[in-house]
Amino acid sequence: MARIDKTKDELLREISDLREHIAELEKIDAERKNVEAILRQTEEKYRNIYENATEGIFQTSTDGRFISANPSLARIHGYSSPEDLIKSITNIARQLYVNPADRFKLLNLLNMHGAVQNHEVQMYRKDGSLQWILMNVREVRDSAGTLLYYEGTMQDITRRKKAEAALIESEERYRTAIEHSNDGVAIIHENKHQYVNKRFVEMFEYDTPDDIIGKPITFVAHPDDKEKLISINNSRQKNQYVPSRYEFKGITKTGKSIFIEVSAATIPSRGTFVYLVYLRDITERIQAHEALIRSRNELEKLNRAKTKAVNHISHELKTPLSVIQGNIRLLKRKLDNTHSYQTVKGLMESLERNLERLLNISRETDMIFSVSQELEVGSTLDELERLWQRIEGLSDIPRNIRTHWNVVKEWMNQYITGSAHSFQLIDLYSFILSIVEKAKNTASHRVINIEVEGQNDLFFYMDPVIMGDIGEGLIKNAIENTPDGGRIKISAEQQNDRVLLRVIDTGVGITTDNQQYLFDGLFHTKDTEMYSSKRPYDFGAGGKGLELLRMKFYAKRFGFDISLASTRCEFIPTDHDLCPGDISRCPHCRTEEDCYRSGTTFTVSFPVGRGDVKDGS
Repeated sequence: MARIDKTKDELLREISDLREHIAELEKIDAERKNVEAILRQTEEKYRNIYENATEGIFQTSTDGRFISANPSLARIHGYSSPEDLIKSITNIARQLYVNPADRFKLLNLLNMHGAVQNHEVQMYRKDGSLQWILMNVREVRDSAGTLLYYEGTMQDITRRKKAEAALIESEERYRTAIEHSNDGVAIIHENKHQYVNKRFVEMFEYDTPDDIIGKPITFVAHPDDKEKLISINNSRQKNQYVPSRYEFKGITKTGKSIFIEVSAATIPSRGTFVYLVYLRDITERIQAHEALIRSRNELEKLNRAKTKAVNHISHELKTPLSVIQGNIRLLKRKLDNTHSYQTVKGLMESLERNLERLLNISRETDMIFSVSQELEVGSTLDELERLWQRIEGLSDIPRNIRTHWNVVKEWMNQYITGSAHSFQLIDLYSFILSIVEKAKNTASHRVINIEVEGQNDLFFYMDPVIMGDIGEGLIKNAIENTPDGGRIKISAEQQNDRVLLRVIDTGVGITTDNQQYLFDGLFHTKDTEMYSSKRPYDFGAGGKGLELLRMKFYAKRFGFDISLASTRCEFIPTDHDLCPGDISRCPHCRTEEDCYRSGTTFTVSFPVGRGDVKDGS
């Protein structure tokens, strides 16, 4: 019994051991299955990475064939699938590499280092187009050191290479432009020159850029302007306003002063900001300007001296001329109806004509001085007004200064004809009718048809004296330039918010060259000597251009417009060609209408005024 019981205990222990062993095996099996699951997940994960990687992943044999390739590698080289790539490429060096020797250079590097990073090479795509490839490659060897294959990645960097090439080309282009620029160019960082071009070096008479690079901006500044440059540079660094253009006085290596015009801009550079500065040598311009000012001052002195001399002579001549004129008239009365008078009659008449001519010259001289003075005062008043506007922007102006300023303006205004204080509401049509009647009476010896058309109640504000000068001047000009048998049309009309006066003649017209100078004053379109004996309103009597110059001045001062359009007679195209002054004596015209193809139109435009009052109030 004891023997049997012992065996049973042993069996029970063995069964227990067996159960533990089975449990251990089950545990091991579970761990194995877990490892297998992890392995499958890992393989799936890396397969997904391999299949979906943006970079091309490859393995190649030592003889230049693809062993494996992912889809991205196939797309990079223009193939539909990895299988298509592997099947098609049987010699990587000759089929992919633009320069097959590059493949062998890579293999030599791998043999030396075992791996190559960021290797750039140019390859073909399937369609024959070129692309740039960035590769990371390593050797794979067995435990004995035998080379099995190569593996790595490829990335298409064609866009980057094109951008780099474009950038290099752009930089080279701008570098060439800057180096050959006629202006000095500098790059300033903080307070020092980082770069200067060849022209900059030449401008300041140095030998090489190294003489200037690293030096402060005041290095090329004249002592007079060093503080100015420092102030501008400090303001720029604080992002405060600085002028985009300014000038300073520089100094060269030899100590010569030069004048520089600067234009600057802030640009980014290597993570910071620098100033790109262009410098232009304006020394000659400044010197020429200073010389011009000196010459103008000298000319003004001479003109003032000449004006005083002519004015003095004109005034000094008036009295003796008047005395001579009175004595001639007295002598004529004494000799009249005597036998002696007949012998000197021709001489007396010649004396009277030339004396009248001298008196006319004296009167015209006075008129020239009067107009010149008026224009000078008007120009000075305009300058004073501009100066006043600048002064007003500085601060509140004390009352006494305003009072003195107004006194100066009032004093100067006395030398100008007309004033806004004298403005009245004028009916253009009625006003012009009165001027035309006066002109007809004065020019009654002329055979010209003068017509006036328009409408009443065309009101505008103007000084009647000025308006009289304008109307009389334009009508007189039309009569003096229109031959007998011609016609003049004067119209008054309204267009939108403007009242227009037009004086249209069928005269000889003005040449295109002369039209641009007509309002400049003292301008003759005819030979003075040829027409000097003419009376006012005679054909060809012309004028000195003073009326038109004064009109231009009035237009600017009182806000109206004056313009002209003219067609020169085709039979007398230049100022040296003469019109006989009578259409009936013109060899080119069979009828009066033949002469009407030329002529001049002056148009004066005024702002419309209120017509509900006529007393100027």
